[in-house]
Amino acid sequence: MTRKGFYFDSTRCVGCKTCQVACKLKNALPVGITYRAVASYEVGEYPEAKYYHISHTCNHCVDAACVANCPTGAMHRDEEDGTVQHDDEICIGCETCVKSCPYQVPVLLEDKKITGKCNACIDTRPEDGTPTCVAACGTRALEFGDYDELAAAHPDAVRDIACRPDSSMTDPSTLIMGRDCLQDDSFVDLVL
Repeated sequence: MTRKGFYFDSTRCVGCKTCQVACKLKNALPVGITYRAVASYEVGEYPEAKYYHISHTCNHCVDAACVANCPTGAMHRDEEDGTVQHDDEICIGCETCVKSCPYQVPVLLEDKKITGKCNACIDTRPEDGTPTCVAACGTRALEFGDYDELAAAHPDAVRDIACRPDSSMTDPSTLIMGRDCLQDDSFVDLVL
């Protein structure tokens, strides 16, 4: 099975949230719901405090907890590209996937009484060539493609950073290039 994934370069991200807005518009999401979000963190103390942004969405994990725990099979891996997909037709809105995901990615869409999450734009990628968030990023901090090719192109990228759960839990298909501060576990989550 092919394994598609995301690469995120935090050294390029300026925290503009264009990726987040583009995703929200593409998916016509209600107020308060996002499938891709930009979070800002501060590490260290004055006068040596540092600041960074992380753009995150579904990691399309190989051992996805949402897939393993979904009672109906609504959460499943696409056989062609390995991304984790959601079948709205068989979802019962039980929120098991929401509670199972260590990255807190799936969300309850209360108006539809089902859950939802990033589908890596599997519905529009054939025409657009890439997910909407990647196309929208003005600083080119995001990439999407074959996971092994992304890893080869970005050999210094990591899978584990201080503000995210350990990658050994689910084998995420996301690589992150970052500053040293991404490894600093004294981070403070900033709400901007």
